[in-house]
Amino acid sequence: MNNFYKLKISQLLVLLVVLLSPSFNNANELLIFADSISYDEDDNIIAKGNAKIFQNDEIIISDLIIYNKTDEKFIIPGQFTFKDNNKNFFEGENGLFIKNLNFAEFENPKIRLNDGSRIIGKKIKRDGNIDIISKGVYSPCKSRIKIGNFICPTWQLEAEKILHDNQNLFLYQKHSKMRVLNTPVFYIPYIVTPSPLRKERKSGFLTPSISLNFFDTKTSQSIAFPYYFNISVDKELLFTPIINYGGGVDSSQRFNFDYNQIISGGNLKTDFTFDTNLENQNNNKWINDASLITKYNKNLNNNYRIQIDSALETSKNYIQRTKPNDSLSYTNSLSSNIILEGFNLNRIDDYLKLNINFYQTNQENEDNKTTPTVLPKIYYFSGYSKKFGNVSSFNTEFYNIFREKSSETHAKKQQKISNQYNLSKEIIGYNSKIIFETEIYNQIFNTETKLTNGNDYQTGSYYRFFPILGMAVESPFKFKKYLKNYTFSPKVNLTVTPGYSNSNKISNEDSTNNDFSIDNIYRLNRYSGSDKLDNSKRITYGFTGYSDKFKSSILQTYEFTNNSNFHKEQGNEDNLSDLLGSLEYFNKNELSYNFRYDLKNEYMKKQNIDSKFKTQVGEINISYLDQASKANEIITKDTETLNYSLSSKKIFNFSKISLSGLYDLKKEINTEYSIGYSYFDECFGINLDFIRKSYEEDNLKPQDILTLTFSFKNIGSYKSTNLAVSEIDKQDIEWDSQTLDNNQFYNEK
Repeated sequence: MNNFYKLKISQLLVLLVVLLSPSFNNANELLIFADSISYDEDDNIIAKGNAKIFQNDEIIISDLIIYNKTDEKFIIPGQFTFKDNNKNFFEGENGLFIKNLNFAEFENPKIRLNDGSRIIGKKIKRDGNIDIISKGVYSPCKSRIKIGNFICPTWQLEAEKILHDNQNLFLYQKHSKMRVLNTPVFYIPYIVTPSPLRKERKSGFLTPSISLNFFDTKTSQSIAFPYYFNISVDKELLFTPIINYGGGVDSSQRFNFDYNQIISGGNLKTDFTFDTNLENQNNNKWINDASLITKYNKNLNNNYRIQIDSALETSKNYIQRTKPNDSLSYTNSLSSNIILEGFNLNRIDDYLKLNINFYQTNQENEDNKTTPTVLPKIYYFSGYSKKFGNVSSFNTEFYNIFREKSSETHAKKQQKISNQYNLSKEIIGYNSKIIFETEIYNQIFNTETKLTNGNDYQTGSYYRFFPILGMAVESPFKFKKYLKNYTFSPKVNLTVTPGYSNSNKISNEDSTNNDFSIDNIYRLNRYSGSDKLDNSKRITYGFTGYSDKFKSSILQTYEFTNNSNFHKEQGNEDNLSDLLGSLEYFNKNELSYNFRYDLKNEYMKKQNIDSKFKTQVGEINISYLDQASKANEIITKDTETLNYSLSSKKIFNFSKISLSGLYDLKKEINTEYSIGYSYFDECFGINLDFIRKSYEEDNLKPQDILTLTFSFKNIGSYKSTNLAVSEIDKQDIEWDSQTLDNNQFYNEK
């Protein structure tokens, strides 16, 4: 009963404090709750036992809170907890708050920001939106690691002073030192990083990088000071100057401009890099070497879209030297193109494509004079028209292609105007589907300086009219007693063409990538383009069987034409083609087998097994390829490889292992393989990746690439150059700072 009366009295005192204090009774009213509230001789309010102060969304909790009405201050002699209106939590002791809680001072602060990051220190001064922590330590890590008798986070930043701007959301640190596993690894006198609470971009310097290079007795250094420009809500620029100096070895500068812009209906990205020697006297050549990579995509309106991709460099291999991790470094040629696409112009499904292409070789052993320029190439597809049970369409194509000099395959210049008319009709009857197909080509070529026989160059204009007719019959059925869930679908296709061979006076610009496979065996024109046309009269037959989990096919072609270009070019020596087959199983796991069997020489010309398994360890992919060819009963080409990869599931929530490679079963060597390990917890990440590439030549050593990447949440990543080099080459190892996606880190939600 006494406790009941005490509770009522304390609630009455709180009510009196609120009502009798007019400064509290407003929109920002301040409420005090406690087990007991009293006054001392100086008329200060003493709140004891589970004392709480409420104002807006802010709250202070402690066992003892003293309110000085004269100075309008809260004095908290012991330990307390404070939550601000941004849901950041503070713990401390010996605290002092002014009445509106905008100013505070207390000792031994422990701060947990609303993203889980932590800041601790010796003392804190809070003034409005600014927190200044003395002898502060910052870490986004929740995990703790015990080293000896010391328990520390995975990594942390220690600073003489830490200033946290809660309004502009920046973290300023003076005399900052990074510790990883309690080991000092990095020091910088002054560093500014975005606050972990920041959701918006802000201009400013990013983490600099410093590299030391040793050449014999000389030492040189390089330093990079990346600066980020937040130009506007849809524009940004990263400017990175890299300065090399010292030792008389290298005294050059490299400047990189990485510009990104979001535009209405698309985006623009430009990467411009150039080298210079600004400090040299009498130097009038500001740009020694440069590269410009541009990507632009935009929907012009409902019907048109434009795309511009370009990659240019002032000297061969410059991109390989400056951007070794870019995919462009591994291409034979750099492509610059402009593509204009049109949709639904005259019909709902028509399509227009206009493109201009320019190529520049990117390898030392390539001849840039034979690379083409396409100015322009125009392709128009009319869409499908359905009348009287017929489906028709037509394609119109024009290109103008030229190069500095001709080769054995390509002319110096060639223009083509081509029109392809397609007509098909489908009839269902006699338990079968009967399809009649027609492709009619009308083409004009103008060719200049085409090498035909030895040094015989041909120039002239050529017209070609080429119809291809086809009829296919497909009759699916099932067995009533056996394999009820399996459907068998035999199919026969008859194709008729004029039969005259392709002329070697025409440069083959678009029909070079060809393969005799199940994917194209039923096509009227089996070539990938129309510079060459399929001149065979043939019958193709086979069957396909399928269920909800299985699919199998076996197909073959018989050529009535003895001079079939495509048939001979794809390695079929007799009128009867090689036998093609496939078997597929698809469920949680996937397995497929494809083969090509040479009936005349009685050997397996090509077979391929692809498998994908989802196991308790992770996803495993294995691909086996066996390919051979014979001439006069002698095998001239024999290839047998095994391609494999493993991507593990998460191990203990944080780790993953990856493994991939290409094993040559004939030479019994791994021509290429890679092993990778990654660890990402809630604040720290590490990647260790090893790649080895072997070469057939005995005088070439295998190429080993070992890279190590450290990632720190809210800070960035630091990636090494190749660590798997000789002791001399290790002197040139550099660490590059990189941006980081925080989504890679572990999120227990």
